[in-house]
Amino acid sequence: MIDKIVRVFTTILRRPPPSAERFKNMFCSELPMLALDLELTDLNTKLAKVTSIGWVQGIGFDVDLSSAYYQVVRASGDLKQSPVIHGLVADEIAKGQHVKAQIAQLQQYAQSHVWVFHNAALDVAVLSKLWKLLELEPVTITTIDTMLLEVYVVEKKHGFVPNGEVTLGQSRGRYELASTPAHNSLDDALATLTLLFAQLYSLNKASKITLQGLGHTGAVRAYTLG
Repeated sequence: MIDKIVRVFTTILRRPPPSAERFKNMFCSELPMLALDLELTDLNTKLAKVTSIGWVQGIGFDVDLSSAYYQVVRASGDLKQSPVIHGLVADEIAKGQHVKAQIAQLQQYAQSHVWVFHNAALDVAVLSKLWKLLELEPVTITTIDTMLLEVYVVEKKHGFVPNGEVTLGQSRGRYELASTPAHNSLDDALATLTLLFAQLYSLNKASKITLQGLGHTGAVRAYTLG
Protein backbone atom coordinates (compact mmCIF):
# COMPACT_ATOMS: atom_id res chain seq x y z
CA MET A 1 0.00 0.00 0.00
CA ILE A 2 2.81 2.41 0.92
CA ASP A 3 4.62 1.58 -2.33
CA LYS A 4 1.44 2.35 -4.28
CA ILE A 5 1.05 5.72 -2.54
CA VAL A 6 4.69 6.57 -3.29
CA ARG A 7 4.20 5.66 -6.96
CA VAL A 8 1.08 7.80 -7.23
CA PHE A 9 2.78 10.73 -5.48
CA THR A 10 5.82 10.42 -7.76
CA THR A 11 3.57 10.41 -10.82
CA ILE A 12 1.86 13.59 -9.64
CA LEU A 13 5.20 15.31 -9.09
CA ARG A 14 6.32 14.41 -12.61
CA ARG A 15 3.28 15.93 -14.23
CA PRO A 16 3.79 19.41 -15.69
CA PRO A 17 2.10 22.09 -13.59
CA PRO A 18 -1.28 23.24 -14.92
CA SER A 19 -1.54 26.20 -17.25
CA ALA A 20 -2.25 29.56 -15.65
CA GLU A 21 -5.84 29.92 -14.47
CA ARG A 22 -6.33 33.17 -16.32
CA PHE A 23 -5.57 31.56 -19.69
CA LYS A 24 -7.08 28.09 -19.49
CA ASN A 25 -10.67 28.93 -20.48
CA MET A 26 -9.73 31.44 -23.16
CA PHE A 27 -10.07 30.47 -26.81
CA CYS A 28 -6.66 30.08 -28.41
CA SER A 29 -7.64 32.80 -30.88
CA GLU A 30 -7.95 35.20 -27.92
CA LEU A 31 -4.66 34.39 -26.24
CA PRO A 32 -1.92 37.03 -26.15
CA MET A 33 1.06 35.08 -27.46
CA LEU A 34 4.80 35.64 -27.43
CA ALA A 35 6.72 33.41 -29.82
CA LEU A 36 10.32 33.14 -28.70
CA ASP A 37 13.52 31.55 -29.96
CA LEU A 38 17.08 31.36 -28.65
CA GLU A 39 20.10 30.55 -30.79
CA LEU A 40 22.47 28.46 -28.70
CA THR A 41 26.06 27.28 -28.88
CA ASP A 42 25.23 23.77 -27.70
CA LEU A 43 22.26 21.43 -27.39
CA ASN A 44 23.53 20.50 -23.93
CA THR A 45 21.67 23.07 -21.87
CA LYS A 46 24.25 22.92 -19.08
CA LEU A 47 26.93 24.13 -21.51
CA ALA A 48 24.84 26.21 -23.89
CA LYS A 49 25.36 29.94 -24.27
CA VAL A 50 22.85 32.24 -25.92
CA THR A 51 24.17 33.99 -29.04
CA SER A 52 20.94 35.68 -30.08
CA ILE A 53 17.34 36.00 -29.00
CA GLY A 54 14.24 36.93 -30.95
CA TRP A 55 10.55 37.22 -30.24
CA VAL A 56 7.31 38.49 -31.72
CA GLN A 57 3.78 38.88 -30.37
CA GLY A 58 0.52 37.72 -31.88
CA ILE A 59 -3.18 37.42 -31.10
CA GLY A 60 -6.29 36.42 -33.04
CA PHE A 61 -4.24 34.68 -35.75
CA ASP A 62 -2.50 37.98 -36.47
CA VAL A 63 1.20 38.71 -36.07
CA ASP A 64 2.13 42.04 -34.52
CA LEU A 65 5.21 42.82 -36.58
CA SER A 66 5.72 46.07 -34.67
CA SER A 67 6.58 43.92 -31.63
CA ALA A 68 9.33 41.99 -33.43
CA TYR A 69 12.57 41.99 -31.44
CA TYR A 70 16.03 40.66 -32.24
CA GLN A 71 19.29 41.03 -30.38
CA VAL A 72 22.72 39.46 -30.59
CA VAL A 73 23.85 38.39 -27.13
CA ARG A 74 27.39 38.75 -25.89
CA ALA A 75 29.19 35.44 -25.47
CA SER A 76 32.81 34.39 -25.11
CA GLY A 77 34.84 31.22 -24.86
CA ASP A 78 34.19 28.17 -27.01
CA LEU A 79 31.33 29.03 -29.35
CA LYS A 80 31.76 25.78 -31.33
CA GLN A 81 30.03 26.01 -34.72
CA SER A 82 27.40 28.47 -33.56
CA PRO A 83 28.72 31.55 -35.41
CA VAL A 84 28.87 29.57 -38.66
CA ILE A 85 25.46 27.95 -38.24
CA HIS A 86 23.66 31.11 -37.15
CA GLY A 87 25.39 33.46 -39.60
CA LEU A 88 27.10 35.48 -36.88
CA VAL A 89 30.76 36.37 -36.59
CA ALA A 90 32.71 36.24 -33.35
CA ASP A 91 33.13 40.03 -33.36
CA GLU A 92 29.36 40.53 -33.52
CA ILE A 93 28.83 38.16 -30.62
CA ALA A 94 31.57 39.81 -28.56
CA LYS A 95 29.88 43.19 -29.07
CA GLY A 96 26.38 41.92 -28.35
CA GLN A 97 24.30 42.96 -25.36
CA HIS A 98 24.63 41.22 -22.03
CA VAL A 99 22.04 38.48 -21.63
CA LYS A 100 20.84 40.17 -18.43
CA ALA A 101 19.34 42.98 -20.50
CA GLN A 102 17.35 40.50 -22.59
CA ILE A 103 16.04 38.58 -19.61
CA ALA A 104 14.99 41.86 -18.00
CA GLN A 105 12.86 42.62 -21.05
CA LEU A 106 11.40 39.12 -21.13
CA GLN A 107 10.24 39.35 -17.53
CA GLN A 108 7.42 41.72 -18.46
CA TYR A 109 5.79 39.01 -20.59
CA ALA A 110 5.96 36.17 -18.06
CA GLN A 111 2.43 36.62 -16.72
CA SER A 112 0.81 38.57 -19.53
CA HIS A 113 1.43 36.21 -22.47
CA VAL A 114 1.42 32.55 -23.40
CA TRP A 115 4.91 31.76 -24.64
CA VAL A 116 5.20 29.79 -27.87
CA PHE A 117 8.24 27.65 -28.70
CA HIS A 118 9.25 24.95 -31.13
CA ASN A 119 10.88 22.55 -28.65
CA ALA A 120 10.09 24.43 -25.45
CA ALA A 121 12.06 22.09 -23.19
CA LEU A 122 15.37 23.16 -24.75
CA ASP A 123 14.92 26.93 -24.60
CA VAL A 124 13.12 26.87 -21.25
CA ALA A 125 15.96 24.90 -19.65
CA VAL A 126 18.42 27.58 -20.74
CA LEU A 127 16.13 30.41 -19.64
CA SER A 128 15.63 28.78 -16.24
CA LYS A 129 19.40 28.44 -15.85
CA LEU A 130 19.82 32.14 -16.62
CA TRP A 131 17.03 33.05 -14.20
CA LYS A 132 18.95 31.30 -11.43
CA LEU A 133 22.33 32.78 -12.41
CA LEU A 134 20.84 36.28 -12.37
CA GLU A 135 19.16 35.54 -9.02
CA LEU A 136 15.72 36.53 -10.28
CA GLU A 137 12.48 35.69 -8.54
CA PRO A 138 11.14 32.37 -9.89
CA VAL A 139 8.18 32.79 -12.22
CA THR A 140 5.83 30.32 -13.87
CA ILE A 141 5.13 30.72 -17.58
CA THR A 142 2.42 29.08 -19.67
CA THR A 143 3.68 27.63 -22.95
CA ILE A 144 2.49 26.05 -26.17
CA ASP A 145 5.06 23.86 -27.92
CA THR A 146 4.48 23.61 -31.68
CA MET A 147 6.85 20.64 -31.89
CA LEU A 148 4.83 18.64 -29.36
CA LEU A 149 1.63 19.71 -31.08
CA GLU A 150 3.00 18.38 -34.35
CA VAL A 151 4.07 15.15 -32.64
CA TYR A 152 0.43 14.73 -31.62
CA VAL A 153 -0.81 15.39 -35.17
CA VAL A 154 1.69 13.07 -36.87
CA GLU A 155 1.31 10.30 -34.30
CA LYS A 156 -2.46 10.44 -34.60
CA LYS A 157 -2.22 10.11 -38.38
CA HIS A 158 0.57 7.53 -38.73
CA GLY A 159 0.77 5.87 -35.32
CA PHE A 160 4.41 6.90 -34.99
CA VAL A 161 6.66 9.88 -35.70
CA PRO A 162 9.21 9.34 -38.50
CA ASN A 163 12.66 10.73 -37.80
CA GLY A 164 12.99 14.41 -38.69
CA GLU A 165 9.28 14.89 -39.34
CA VAL A 166 8.65 17.47 -36.62
CA THR A 167 11.46 19.92 -37.27
CA LEU A 168 10.27 23.49 -37.74
CA GLY A 169 10.79 23.33 -41.50
CA GLN A 170 9.14 19.94 -41.98
CA SER A 171 6.22 20.93 -39.77
CA ARG A 172 5.62 24.13 -41.74
CA GLY A 173 5.80 22.24 -45.01
CA ARG A 174 2.98 19.97 -43.90
CA TYR A 175 0.68 23.03 -43.80
CA GLU A 176 2.05 24.40 -47.08
CA LEU A 177 3.63 27.35 -45.31
CA ALA A 178 6.49 29.11 -47.04
CA SER A 179 10.03 28.10 -46.16
CA THR A 180 11.83 30.57 -43.93
CA PRO A 181 15.50 31.35 -43.29
CA ALA A 182 16.88 28.93 -40.73
CA HIS A 183 19.02 29.68 -37.68
CA ASN A 184 17.96 33.26 -37.07
CA SER A 185 16.16 33.64 -33.78
CA LEU A 186 13.61 36.23 -34.95
CA ASP A 187 12.88 34.38 -38.19
CA ASP A 188 12.42 31.17 -36.22
CA ALA A 189 10.14 32.88 -33.69
CA LEU A 190 7.98 34.26 -36.50
CA ALA A 191 7.96 30.88 -38.25
CA THR A 192 6.92 29.20 -35.00
CA LEU A 193 4.04 31.60 -34.40
CA THR A 194 2.62 31.26 -37.91
CA LEU A 195 3.02 27.48 -37.68
CA LEU A 196 0.92 27.52 -34.51
CA PHE A 197 -1.79 29.52 -36.24
CA ALA A 198 -1.91 26.92 -39.03
CA GLN A 199 -1.96 24.04 -36.54
CA LEU A 200 -4.81 25.57 -34.54
CA TYR A 201 -6.86 26.24 -37.67
CA SER A 202 -6.31 22.66 -38.82
CA LEU A 203 -7.45 21.29 -35.45
CA ASN A 204 -10.52 23.52 -35.20
CA LYS A 205 -11.47 25.67 -38.16
CA ALA A 206 -14.12 27.47 -36.12
CA SER A 207 -11.41 28.73 -33.74
CA LYS A 208 -13.41 27.41 -30.78
CA ILE A 209 -10.70 25.49 -28.99
CA THR A 210 -9.62 26.73 -25.56
CA LEU A 211 -6.15 26.45 -24.10
CA GLN A 212 -7.47 23.83 -21.69
CA GLY A 213 -9.07 22.01 -24.62
CA LEU A 214 -5.70 21.93 -26.35
CA GLY A 215 -4.18 20.27 -23.30
CA HIS A 216 -4.92 16.72 -24.46
CA THR A 217 -2.31 17.12 -27.20
CA GLY A 218 0.49 17.42 -24.64
CA ALA A 219 1.60 20.72 -26.18
CA VAL A 220 0.41 22.98 -23.34
CA ARG A 221 2.64 23.13 -20.30
CA ALA A 222 3.60 25.42 -17.48
CA TYR A 223 7.26 25.80 -16.53
CA THR A 224 8.84 27.56 -13.60
CA LEU A 225 11.85 29.67 -14.53
CA GLY A 226 14.45 29.89 -11.80
